[in-house]
This record gives sequence, structure tokens and C-alpha cells, in this order.
Amino acid sequence: MIYMLKRIVSLCLLCCFSGIVMAQSQEQEATLKAAFIFNFTRYIEWEKNPGENDFVIGVIGSSSLTGPLQQIGRTKTVANRKITIKNFDKPEDITYCNILFIPKKIPYALRSVLEKVGRGTLTISEESGYAKQGTAFNFIINNDKLKFEANLKALYLAGLKASSQLLKLAIIVD
Repeated sequence: MIYMLKRIVSLCLLCCFSGIVMAQSQEQEATLKAAFIFNFTRYIEWEKNPGENDFVIGVIGSSSLTGPLQQIGRTKTVANRKITIKNFDKPEDITYCNILFIPKKIPYALRSVLEKVGRGTLTISEESGYAKQGTAFNFIINNDKLKFEANLKALYLAGLKASSQLLKLAIIVD
């Protein structure tokens, strides 16, 4: 019962965060996106892999989200697993991670990044059109509010299940 109450409160907070006017600094926006990413972990069902110790969030290229994600990793866990942040300079460097964040204006074709991502990895981006091109979630600004798109096919192909509660908040794209 307490667990369900915590999930409902987290979902409500996610809804509240999505309504914040985005006339904020880039740092505040990065912190908000990092909070979204952490909250996504509560509503995604990953396949069990007994060999995994840490919950790994990867970031390709340079991103203002790296610092806020590292801050979250210092104090939070996912399913009682320590959060580790890995940075990848180029697509060839990508190794397994539970989440891969793809920032705006990366100097690589999205396809080259997605080809390196294995099953079981949630891809999250922030570039217009990336959800339609194959990332599972994509942050967008809609009416000065932070929202996210969800590509159900990308989630399915990654072997991930998103809760209906989370998908109710998403803008579903093909």
C-alpha cells in the first residue's frame, strides 16, 4: 500500500514538473530533465539480468544533464541498485547501459547511435523528431511546458514495458 502511494505521489510530481513554465535557465531545464529520467525508472519494467550490479545511465557526447544525473546518482537508487553515469564520446564507445540519453545537436547520425544500443536499453533524447526516428522517449517543449513523446514501437523493440500511468502523460508518436 505504501509502495503504491509512493508511486502515485511520484507520478503527481512528474505531472507538476511537466507544467512548469520553461522560461528557466538551461541549468534548471537540465535538472528538471534529469528528474524526469530518474522518475521514468519507476515506471519502466526492465528484463532481469542477474549479472548487473549498478543501474547505468549513459550519455552520448556533451550534455548539461550529466551533472544533474551524477547528483541524482549520489543519493538515489533504482530497484536497490546504485546509479552509475557513463559518458560516451562517440557511438563506437557505447557499452551496455539501462538508459542512454542522447542530447540535442550531437555530431553523429541518430542511426549510428541507435545501432550501438542493445535490447534492454531505454533511449531518451531531446532533439525534435528523434522519437519518430526511433528513440523511446523524447523531451519537447510544448506551450512553454516540458513534455515527452513516447515511441511504443521503440519501447517494444527494446524489450521494455512502460506503465500505462506513464504513457498517459506522454505524447504518443509513430
